[in-house]
Amino acid sequence: MESYEVQWISKASAAQRAGRAGRTRPGHCYRLYSSAVFSNIFPDLSCTEISKVPVEGVVLLMKSLNIDKVANFPFPTPPEATALVEAECCLKALESS
Repeated sequence: MESYEVQWISKASAAQRAGRAGRTRPGHCYRLYSSAVFSNIFPDLSCTEISKVPVEGVVLLMKSLNIDKVANFPFPTPPEATALVEAECCLKALESS
């Protein structure tokens, strides 16, 4: 079952967002957290989205597009091989693939 988790952004994402302020016209970046929170709690980098969510929906979409060898697909950031195998097993159990 999919769910959304509220979490801090990464230091890299915070820096990128600050860089957008003033890019096309004068602007400022206001941060609603302390430098201590930034330094001690924020992760350096974010996890990729595909590593955080169940991949059953992605696998089902790929199967509907006649992509049968999902494990061989050239994902920009591939999901864990076990996640793909588990997704295919789940879909077979549901008779969806």
